[in-house]
Parts: sequence; C-alpha cells; structure tokens
Amino acid sequence: MAILRGVPNLTARMSVPPQRRPQLLSEAQEKPLSDRSSISEAGPHHLLMAGFEALDLVNVGLLVTSAAGQLLLANRSAEQILDTRDGLELTPRGTIRTTLKSTPALNVLLDAAGKSQPSESNDSIVAIRRPSGKRPLTLVIRSVQAVAAPTADPSSPTALVFILDPEFPVETAESELRQLYGLTSTEACLANLLMEGKTLDECCQSLGIRRSTARTHLQHLFEKVGVQRQSELVSLLLKSIGLVRTAGKRGKGRNISRTANDEPVLPR
Repeated sequence: MAILRGVPNLTARMSVPPQRRPQLLSEAQEKPLSDRSSISEAGPHHLLMAGFEALDLVNVGLLVTSAAGQLLLANRSAEQILDTRDGLELTPRGTIRTTLKSTPALNVLLDAAGKSQPSESNDSIVAIRRPSGKRPLTLVIRSVQAVAAPTADPSSPTALVFILDPEFPVETAESELRQLYGLTSTEACLANLLMEGKTLDECCQSLGIRRSTARTHLQHLFEKVGVQRQSELVSLLLKSIGLVRTAGKRGKGRNISRTANDEPVLPR
C-alpha cells in the first residue's frame, strides 16, 4: 500500500477520517458490489489508491510532493527506491533529495513545478546519478495544475515525480508466457532470460542446455510469437507482458533442467 503523508487538496473533500481509510479499503474489497454504497464516501481515496497500484504494476514510482520537496504520497515502487538510498532518499524532515549532486538540482525543479501556470504544460526530465554505479534513475516532474496557485498552502501537493529505474529486473511469470503464446516451459524460461538482456550463451548456462538446443527453442519462439529476429522477439515480449508486474512474479530461480519435449500450455 502507498504511504500517505497528509495531502490536503487531494483528500480534503473526504468526510472519512484518515485513520479509517485503510479499514474502508479492506471492507470495500470484501463486500459484494451491491453492498458497497455504504462506503461510497471513500470513493476518491479508492480511486487514488487504485491509480497508485496501477503504476506499481508497470514498475513506475510516483511521488507527490510540495513545492519545498516535502513528501506527501508515494506508491510502493517509489518507496522501494527511496529505501535503497541509491539516487533518491528521504531526509529526516520528510523531504526528497538526491544522494548525489544533480544538474539541474531536484529542489529547483520541484520549486519551478510549484510556480508553474495552468497554461504551462512542460515536464522536467532529469537523470539522477546513483552511488552504486548503476544506470541513472529517470525522473519526470510534472506540475499539479489543479493546485498550482500563488495563494496555495505551502504544504499543498504541487508536483508529481515519476521515477523510472532502467535497472529494474524484468520477471515475467512463465505461466503467463505459456498461456499467451502456447510456449513450453523451456521456451518460456528462455524468453524470460532474453528479456532480462542475457545473451544466448548466458541463457544456455542458466538453463543447462547446449547452444544447438537453445537455437532450436529460439526458432520455436520466433514461430509462435510471429517474429524473425531476436531483437523483435524481445521488443514484442516486453510490450505485451514483460513490463507488467503480476501476482505470479516471485523471482524464482531458473537453474533448472527441462527436457526439449516439455508440453506447452495453449492460449485460452
């Protein structure tokens, strides 16, 4: 669940106290649709949390901040990035800052978002260097136009900060690939490894198969997915299912032996 740090302009119209909202969310999930009218007062909060969950599914972090960089709201993906303190971190005062110096400075961009006019729709994009040496985080900063006004409360939400991590692992559940394209277990494992950027030789080592066997499986993948090149295969798999984090993704080990005669699961 996303963390909530008091977002007056997003939740002020809700009559439900903040401490009651998590309970209402649980009640809403347990009750049938016909019985949910009694909790309709929490509708805006449900929609907000649903939006954050949607971004989690595609591995996009989202921070809602004030013009001063005060963190007001964060989804699960953003929380995980902040917890690592690798590029972005949360100060003891609850503000967002970069762990290394960035140009332009993050606080300058957030302040500019707070002063943006409704007629201005330019997003700010900045690469954030990381102490670990991993590829930089990409931040897209957008003004919350609905509350961007000179008289707005200093603690009002003024900026949306979208965080994209190019190092985020791509882990598609094998069962999803098998159902989507009718792949065998080995073919699904091979597809997974290719989406992670592995070479064919690295895939052979992980799967414990010979290169000739891997090329046979790769050819079957081309035929089932409907492509002719490995680059096309990876691109299509990423666009179709690879970027979506589903309940089936558990990061299981892949050092397993499978026969070349694994039965496929046909698409339904």
